[in-house]
Amino acid sequence: MDEDLKTSLANNAKAWLALSLSISEAEKVAFNKIHDGFLDTYGAEFMVRVYRSMVERMLRHSTNDERDRLLDAFKQAMDHAIDEHHGAH
Repeated sequence: MDEDLKTSLANNAKAWLALSLSISEAEKVAFNKIHDGFLDTYGAEFMVRVYRSMVERMLRHSTNDERDRLLDAFKQAMDHAIDEHHGAH
């Protein structure tokens, strides 16, 4: 991958991160409604494919530091979900 494309992708990722951190509460509510609608309509297996595809794309188009942060966030979310799952049973 050439350096201009790498730089462009890195800048794009930073812009998306900044946007995601600035999303208003109303936007979060709207996203949750859309997300839950897809989950209800298409099921968990469909959503797993969506999430996996998104993560794979992010990993392919990220710098090493961005990849490490993404994988760390994934691990933290997984650990939290496992803890919640075991606490519910």
